[in-house]
Amino acid sequence: MLTFELVTLDGVKHTSECYEVILPTNEGQIAIFPHHVPLVSVASPGVVSIRGRATDSDELLQHFAIDGGVIEVNDRRVRLLTDEADAADDIDHTETQAALARARELAARADDKVTAADATALIERRLAQLKVTELSNRKRNR
Repeated sequence: MLTFELVTLDGVKHTSECYEVILPTNEGQIAIFPHHVPLVSVASPGVVSIRGRATDSDELLQHFAIDGGVIEVNDRRVRLLTDEADAADDIDHTETQAALARARELAARADDKVTAADATALIERRLAQLKVTELSNRKRNR
């Protein structure tokens, strides 16, 4: 088993013993299992998925939306440091859709690189949150 620790600016958001952690990186998703080689990597905005036991189906995965961060893997421990992380219960789907629309408008009106980059980061964050709510709803409807 792995110990997974999700740490935000507010402190430890989640900690659990699990079989697998799937993390978004700039190169794509990576899956971490027990005895993974040591690793330090950059997490990209997206969805973190946690499989509690090897026999758990995908419907039993626990999901968090993150805005990027740093991943540290050491033998049986995975630590993700991120500014913000949201579980499905933390996310208001309707409010997030409205925030996504506002971020897309901001991106369309951006007249400099900094504003465009900020808008892109907001879009990525809102898309990750919406994905987490969709995955949660799919699980509930089965």
